[in-house]
Amino acid sequence: MSDQLQEPTASQTDLGALAAAEEALGATLLLQATTVLEDHVESAALSLIRQALAIRQNPSPQELALLTDALLTHCASLAADVEAIPAQQRRARGAGALRDWAQLREDGPADGPLGPWSYARQLALVARNLLRAIGDNRDAALERAAYIGRPSLPPLAPSPR
Repeated sequence: MSDQLQEPTASQTDLGALAAAEEALGATLLLQATTVLEDHVESAALSLIRQALAIRQNPSPQELALLTDALLTHCASLAADVEAIPAQQRRARGAGALRDWAQLREDGPADGPLGPWSYARQLALVARNLLRAIGDNRDAALERAAYIGRPSLPPLAPSPR
């Protein structure tokens, strides 16, 4: 064996390029899978929000408890996503929704016959605002991305979502 470093062979260079391509492909597939999962969760949350806001009569206590539990879960998840948006990029809707979410968690349902029902309704409104804040941030990121790396070219047309 010699003490000098050997030049990489063509097969080693090909393996390095292949590994880099696999890593890029893996990141792309992971991003696509994440987007599909986010879309599914957001769709489920939106469906639940619509269900909660469409209630016109007082539901059974068990039905209301299940709805409230699901809304609390969605609100916690969506709030974490809004909190992940840097404060300088977070719009007023996101900041307001986070403030309302903190207040609802602190206060809980009010006493009285309509307390649990109005609590679920308020949770649905907060979840809707959190979802909109996430969508606003995503749309703003797409608008900014159209200009990145294209200083001498017109912006890219946004893809339909």
